[in-house]
Amino acid sequence: MPARVVIDASVLLASLLPDEPTHADARKLLELALLPPGKVELLSTTLLPYELTNGLWQAVRQGRLTPEEVEEILQKYELFEIPLYPVRPKAVIALAKSLGYPSAYDLAYLVLAEEEKIPFVTADKRLYNAVHGKFPRILLIRDFLVALRE
Repeated sequence: MPARVVIDASVLLASLLPDEPTHADARKLLELALLPPGKVELLSTTLLPYELTNGLWQAVRQGRLTPEEVEEILQKYELFEIPLYPVRPKAVIALAKSLGYPSAYDLAYLVLAEEEKIPFVTADKRLYNAVHGKFPRILLIRDFLVALRE
């Protein structure tokens, strides 16, 4: 049975943008999910496509991608078929209060991980550093890959 994990847009962005520091690890995670025999099952919140699109648009604004490349990347993303789940805003606010973290968008992924009782994997070191002491389900990509091998 594959390991189930919640991912955020930072994982997809890292896998799709070769100049990201965690590119190789993110690609490996996606390979484990998308190539048979499918050792990992990815899921996410309904925010994922919007945050991915925003991250790609920021890359265009920074000169890292062209609008045409973004269109190609979004076509690839659609092939991933990652199941997307809604989260309750009240649950996000409750977690925001307990963690003291400012971004409801980031916390939505944590809420889903908590509801599903599975790890939340991210490439976002800022988020990880801010909450990992209070939210043990959060893992950086490399840490998850190491744990998967054990």
